[in-house]
Amino acid sequence: MPSPPLPLVQSLSPRIAVLTSDDVVDSCEANGCCGLEELLRPWESSAEMGKSIMSSTLTPTKHPTFPLRFVSYSSIFPHPESSNPNPDIVVDMTSSLVGSKRPEDELHYPITRSMLLSSRPIAGHETFNHPVGVLLAISTLTPEPLGALQRLQARAMGPMSQVIPWMDGVNVLRFFVVVHDVSRKGENLEEAYDLLAAVKKNCGPHSTLLVINSQITPRQENPLPAIPHPAIPLPKLPVESISWTYSQALASLSLTPALSPQAEPDSKVYGVRLSPEDLTRLVALVKELVTQSVVPWMEARIREWNELWHANRRGITGRLFGAGRKFFTSRPNSPAPNAQGYNSVKGFYPVTSIEAVSRRLADFAFMLRDYKFASTVYDSLRRDFAQDRAWRYAAAATEMYGLSLLLSHNYFQPSTPPTLPNAPFTTLQHTDISSWLEQAVIAYQGRAPPTQIQLDALRITVLYYEAWKMIGEWRGVASALVRAAGEADEVPSAVMIEEAAAVDVRKGRQGKRRRAFHLVLAARRYETTGLKTFSRRCLDRASDIYRSAPWTAAQDLIEYTLGRQAYTLGESDVAVQHFLRLIGPREGPSHGGILEDLKLAHEVGPSVNTDEKPRNDLPVTIFDIQATRITTPYPPISLPPQLEKPLAGRKLKQPDGLSQGEMITVELVARNPLPVELRLTNLHLTAEPTIEIASLDSMILQPNESRLVSFPVNPTDTGSYTISTISFLFHGFYPCTQSLKKQGKRLHASKEQRLTPTYAQDRSLTFAVGPPRPRVVVQLLGMPTQMFQGEVVDGSISILNPGSIEIQGVDMITSETGVLIGLHDEKVTATNRIMSNTPFRLTSDIIAPGQTISIPLIFTALSHGDSHVQGVILYDNESTSFAAQVEVLPLLDARVWVEPRKMGRLALDLQLGNLSDSPVSIESLEGSGIYWSVYAQKIRDDLLPGQTLSCLLSVKDASGSDLRQKELVTALDAIISGKSSSELNPNFPSGISMSPSFLASLHRHRISFLLSHFPTIPASSLTHIFPLHDPLDLNIHVGWSLGSRRGTTYLHGLRVGPEFSIVEDLRRQVSDALAAGGKATRVMYEETGRLRQQLITSILDGVYSQEDDPVCLRVKIEGSKRGIVSRGGSGAIGVVFQIDNRSPAISVRWLLTLPLSSTEVAGMDPARFTSTLTHRGTLEPGQAKEVFATIWVDRPSLVSLDGWDLAVETGEERNGWQVRRHWHRRGESQWVEVVD
Repeated sequence: MPSPPLPLVQSLSPRIAVLTSDDVVDSCEANGCCGLEELLRPWESSAEMGKSIMSSTLTPTKHPTFPLRFVSYSSIFPHPESSNPNPDIVVDMTSSLVGSKRPEDELHYPITRSMLLSSRPIAGHETFNHPVGVLLAISTLTPEPLGALQRLQARAMGPMSQVIPWMDGVNVLRFFVVVHDVSRKGENLEEAYDLLAAVKKNCGPHSTLLVINSQITPRQENPLPAIPHPAIPLPKLPVESISWTYSQALASLSLTPALSPQAEPDSKVYGVRLSPEDLTRLVALVKELVTQSVVPWMEARIREWNELWHANRRGITGRLFGAGRKFFTSRPNSPAPNAQGYNSVKGFYPVTSIEAVSRRLADFAFMLRDYKFASTVYDSLRRDFAQDRAWRYAAAATEMYGLSLLLSHNYFQPSTPPTLPNAPFTTLQHTDISSWLEQAVIAYQGRAPPTQIQLDALRITVLYYEAWKMIGEWRGVASALVRAAGEADEVPSAVMIEEAAAVDVRKGRQGKRRRAFHLVLAARRYETTGLKTFSRRCLDRASDIYRSAPWTAAQDLIEYTLGRQAYTLGESDVAVQHFLRLIGPREGPSHGGILEDLKLAHEVGPSVNTDEKPRNDLPVTIFDIQATRITTPYPPISLPPQLEKPLAGRKLKQPDGLSQGEMITVELVARNPLPVELRLTNLHLTAEPTIEIASLDSMILQPNESRLVSFPVNPTDTGSYTISTISFLFHGFYPCTQSLKKQGKRLHASKEQRLTPTYAQDRSLTFAVGPPRPRVVVQLLGMPTQMFQGEVVDGSISILNPGSIEIQGVDMITSETGVLIGLHDEKVTATNRIMSNTPFRLTSDIIAPGQTISIPLIFTALSHGDSHVQGVILYDNESTSFAAQVEVLPLLDARVWVEPRKMGRLALDLQLGNLSDSPVSIESLEGSGIYWSVYAQKIRDDLLPGQTLSCLLSVKDASGSDLRQKELVTALDAIISGKSSSELNPNFPSGISMSPSFLASLHRHRISFLLSHFPTIPASSLTHIFPLHDPLDLNIHVGWSLGSRRGTTYLHGLRVGPEFSIVEDLRRQVSDALAAGGKATRVMYEETGRLRQQLITSILDGVYSQEDDPVCLRVKIEGSKRGIVSRGGSGAIGVVFQIDNRSPAISVRWLLTLPLSSTEVAGMDPARFTSTLTHRGTLEPGQAKEVFATIWVDRPSLVSLDGWDLAVETGEERNGWQVRRHWHRRGESQWVEVVD
């Protein structure tokens, strides 16, 4: 069953003073004990209660044990002050005992607790150390035992016991013991029993016989007993453990062994005359003393003093109750105390005062564990003491009042099951109890300087703490321990604060930061008292907490203190580790001083005189692992998307593989994380397997500086090598090594790799060295960084063979077709196909090892904007790449309008604007196309910045061209039918003669045009379907120069004539198929069907299905000049209608209908047509027709010619006229002025 903590109960248990004759002392000394009190000491708390204890309410409660405290009579009487321990001596002894233990033994708190509780002085403000009883012992060896007993009794009741005015030495229990020493008196006990009978007759029933020293033959003691003290069942106690048990008890730190941790016994042998039967008799004596004498006697005193306390309570209730007692009750058995109260001069209450009796009543009730009644008396006393201004008495009553409330919890009741309660107290109850402790502690500390330790405050706090630990109550406990510790720099204070740190994280509380703070406070006090090992332990624990949290300022202070302590204790290696943890980029102590301390600790360390290996314990990273890389003279090729497919069929080797004799460079980025200058020396890399790598002697990094560090490597043997580590001297003295291994790519192939993060091996710092292989180094020469659109620059490409193998045949391919052009004829005739981007031959010559050749090239800027040109040089199954960045600026703003001329004639109105900041000279204007062309003009005209030039270009056509593009229509028909573009091979007509730059510009325009109108056809399939030249496209070439710079601006895809559909037959076929109920081709996926429908729509309804009205009609008046006809009077005027079919491939039918009278227009006379009103005809492609008509006018006026109607339809003669499209127009806003 639960009970209050044993240290608490034992320290406040009844005290028995032992007074014996000399013969008894001699018998005890035979066992190594100085007296009977020492012989009984190991068994003080071994008495099991065989009967219940009666409370003040006459309720019996049975407790498992009832400890006592045995002390010598001379330690109390006649001068108890002389036996009270000096507080300074207690503190010094505590410091010495704690310092003698190892910190890892964790005995600092048990030792401190034992010293505090065992050093409770005999004082007037409490009666726990006043004797409850006196044990008088005589021996059967005494010549006149009864006379000796009378002398002992006279001494115990004489004036010596009454000299202390605040302690009652008379009204105590007296217990008589007859001791029989078997070793000296023999085993015959008749005389002993006779003497016991005489003692009982003269002294009363509180008498017993104790037989000791039954072990006649001394035994050899085993220094290592099987079962140590305490808590050993006495009947089963091994014989060899007797000495060990006494040694533990008598060598303990307190007056009672139960309060102390296990202590090291001395070499003295104890209990050599005691047999197991003697031990049983000793335990029986203690039990008899408790059950038959002490407890009944204390119960009787409580009943007696309770009557007095009730009769003399202060206040209205007490006075009224006392008056009733005075007049209506008989006189109590005990004499009434006198009226003497608190002696403020000497600071005590006389023993006969009601306050002293009440305090003894409360303490007796507490010792008998009637905590509720005791709390009632303590509460009354603390008020009375406060009124008398007896502050020490008030503080003592206050502390015991709170402790009684704490122990009144149901958990400490004997009937409670031994389980820890989930909610020991309500918040209000716990706050109330804590407040009484706080008041007592403040009262003790308020009477002394803050720096002076108060043992009373520590002692009562320990009692509260032990009770709180028992019930698992941790709220506010740490604060109470710290408050009791005060501001004194003593070991007990440090121990209490360290214990508060342990409380901070009890029961799952998240008080890590508070715990670390308390550990730092305890460490400072340990260090002040000289216990540096304990201070270091606290700082280590605090440092462990701060390392896992972002409290860098506190962590830095702790680490620096630990380093300084370790250095002072001669542990230089440990000091180095602490100083290293201060190295970092955070703000804190001076890094310059830390580096100096680190250097000093490292120089005096034990490893400084040996071949010290580099370590990787530096807390900061000097070299950025992710930025570490290997650069080779031939970097790997990263192909742009435009070149992946053209080079897919070539088995090319990557150029990044090394050959023997080729040098690489390992580049690292060194960063100084400190706000001070940092020096690195003896830097060298390590590779696996080992190769020779150049080292770096030293480098100095400014605060927070980053710098690129290069290490050249020249491998001479073939194989695979990996750069693994870099070693250096940190700040010139501390050897360090840093791994350069990186984490590879995250793997997701298997389920295990997806569930558990798994990474591939990183190969970025691995390089392979193989046999010699062909090499080239490419450099573009003469390529500017800025060009104008259309500019052509002559340059070259330099190719160096740095290897040892000759090279024959070098090809090149670029990401942008036509940007780099080899030198060819000025005009070339290319096939009429959209060519895919393929490599072209630069040179077929042999390039010897070490030889450099230069190949002329033409750089062309095709479109404005930033142009990133990437190229690949191909040779002997090897490849290397190059790249160039060019900014292309716009130069000319060119715009074109088509203007119809005389019968079938066309002209282009060209406007050129200068967009640059310099004058531009226009040197030539040309046009090219399959069907259309313009008459070339060589002009010389300068355009100033922002100036515009307009010119008219005559357009001419050519015959014999396939304007209907039959091959293209056939290819489109195949695509609609579901054929693959790779199966098509159209035979397009030959192209035209053009310059390489024009070919490149046209190629880019054509691909862009087709991709925008046919998005579902891949770019790679365009060459199998569409021609390079559209027959009806016209291209304008504008040659220009700007100083020494020259170029040509191209306008592509000009449509001079009207559009006509080349897929009309395909549309008709699809419509007929759908009308006949043909089934569409089935597809598996919806997305595929959608894309196919989009493709058919782009062919049948796209750009090649457009058809414009091809007829152009003009109205002319015969004999008119600028619309004015001179005629006197009335008459007829001839009108000519010019009808022109501008389509180069489609025939038209037309119908012109003239009105009898033109439409009436306000302010004009209507025209009356007098000739044939209906005209019709057919026009072949490019044919024109004039229709003559007359109008009759009566007078000079404005005559309106509106109202005629023209119907046009395109078609073909296929077994009759088949109509394609038709249009209708009506004449408006046409007139003629007739004058006299």
